[in-house]
Amino acid sequence: MTIVIIILIIIVLASVGKKKPEPKKVNYYDIAKNQRTNQVSSINRTHTINVSVTRSGSKNDDSIIDVGSQSHRIDSDYGLESKVPYWSHSYVYSYSEINYATSNQKKFYQYYKTQFLNGQFLDLEGNTNYAFILLFDLLNEFDQHKKVAQLESQLEILGNHYPKTKTYTINFLIKKMEQVGDTDGVARLREDHYDYQYTQVNYSTFEWRNKYKKILNLTKDETNVLDKIWYSSNNFVNIEYCSIEIIKLYLATMKNLEQIYIDNNSSIEKEFDEIADVVVRKHFRYRKGSNNYKHAMHSCENEFHTNIFKFCENTVREHFGHKRKITIDPYASSLEAKEEFETKLINKVAQIHLELISKINLPDEETEIKLNIQNTTRWKTKFEEISSNFNNNSKEFMDQIIELGKLNKENPSVENIFFEASKFIAKYNQETALLLYIHYLYHDLKSVTFDNKQLTKTIQKSLFKNDEQVEGFQAIVNDFINDKDFEKAINSVPQLYAVKRKKIQLDKSLIKEVQQQHSGTVELLNEYLKDDSSEDLDDKIKIEEQIEINIVQSNEEHTISIYSKELLFKPIHTSTLETFAKNNFSILQSEFETFAKSKGAFKNQLIENINEICFESLDDLLIEEDEAYYTINQDYYQKLLA
Repeated sequence: MTIVIIILIIIVLASVGKKKPEPKKVNYYDIAKNQRTNQVSSINRTHTINVSVTRSGSKNDDSIIDVGSQSHRIDSDYGLESKVPYWSHSYVYSYSEINYATSNQKKFYQYYKTQFLNGQFLDLEGNTNYAFILLFDLLNEFDQHKKVAQLESQLEILGNHYPKTKTYTINFLIKKMEQVGDTDGVARLREDHYDYQYTQVNYSTFEWRNKYKKILNLTKDETNVLDKIWYSSNNFVNIEYCSIEIIKLYLATMKNLEQIYIDNNSSIEKEFDEIADVVVRKHFRYRKGSNNYKHAMHSCENEFHTNIFKFCENTVREHFGHKRKITIDPYASSLEAKEEFETKLINKVAQIHLELISKINLPDEETEIKLNIQNTTRWKTKFEEISSNFNNNSKEFMDQIIELGKLNKENPSVENIFFEASKFIAKYNQETALLLYIHYLYHDLKSVTFDNKQLTKTIQKSLFKNDEQVEGFQAIVNDFINDKDFEKAINSVPQLYAVKRKKIQLDKSLIKEVQQQHSGTVELLNEYLKDDSSEDLDDKIKIEEQIEINIVQSNEEHTISIYSKELLFKPIHTSTLETFAKNNFSILQSEFETFAKSKGAFKNQLIENINEICFESLDDLLIEEDEAYYTINQDYYQKLLA
């Protein structure tokens, strides 16, 4: 019996030695499935295996991965590593594009998606099609689960790790929010996307941090603090002076915040971890200990620093008189997470800024000019300050207004400064009012559209004593519009108020003789010798009945419409669009309502009419709401021009 067993063993061993082993077949889908069920432990992640592609059956079947000719190290973060299947770059418009992928590409995509959902982010080696397919895949899944917070978190992670998708993720997220009626989320994203775009710093492209590390000569500790924020880009931060003041405030804020925590026997790391734990569990709804939880906890620290930086920016904006602010309400979907974030972090930062705000430098002249371009109504704050401090010194007032005009020389609404100043000073000094009105016309003539605003009849009555002065000023204005000679117009204004007296030559002897003969003649002579006051009074009575300056514009170039003839705009429509253009295509809703009333229209009806006229050309709305503003897409506006 023993001999038989030995013989059988020898035969089996001999047959095994002759037979080639079957190639071990592994595909991406199986790996993903095993990882999902925690059955991947049988694969040794610390050794090198040979991988080669073997085609089985069909000629086009690239899905089989065999142990064979090529050597690749298995990475503990990426699972079984194989060269990413090449996918020639193309524009991906929907998830259905996956149908045009090869079998190998489809298998890899399933593996890539599983890794992504488990918090592992593969290097796609430039094959961005996979990332865009995942984008549309996540959007399709949202249509089933309808969880906005989940989609927002997924798309934010996708955009951060695969930056080419960033812009698209924001736009698609806004559309999905609109579909489910999340108006608060839409408003928040539009505000952030309008003024803020985040990407992790790319030194070769932006060199943003390095630039300010050198300019501010930061210490190592300050550099480490600055490294915790993401690169931020918006019109305000892109002004170097503003960016410097924000960074200085941010560094000072973090130093003070750290001291507050230390005084309470804590630290920034401990406090941030506690806040992040609540945010991740309550806002993102991730289970504690899960891969998503761990990843979100790690990313929350940078997010906290970024929000503090945004808060610092808002403080600098307010100090600089810049109305538009950045929205800081990242966890609005969870009351508990929002309270935790605000109580333990934002409220403390606000208290710190009450002490630090006085140390923020005011903008220099160059920065003032740039800020006034961005915010076309910013001048109003300074104008109110000048008006409030007026002390009956008309010359000083005019000098201050001219200086304010210089700081707004690039502002398309600069003429409004001088028009409002003319109205204000009219009740104090007539000559100064007319000089400022000439300044208004000077800038109005240089603008895109000649508005030719008129002073009210009430103001005109206070400026002129008689018809002669009215006609004189009207002649000055009309000449200026025709010849554009600013100095000539300015020098002509004082002559309107020069004292003009009648020159009468009298023969005293004759007067005496006549006085003796005709005493009644004396009364007649006295009438001739009277001052002009009675004539002025008569003229003024006539003016009180009706007065208006009729400014004639002979230059026809200003009357030609700048808009396409196909657009059937009425004067009120063109006036509305020109107002938007002068206000950098963004107007406060309250201000627009005032404008509409001045034209005898309702704001909503006016906007609807314009949008309706333009819709066929644009296939979209021209004027849209943006929180407290009405805005116009500048690309759309350009399409309206002739």
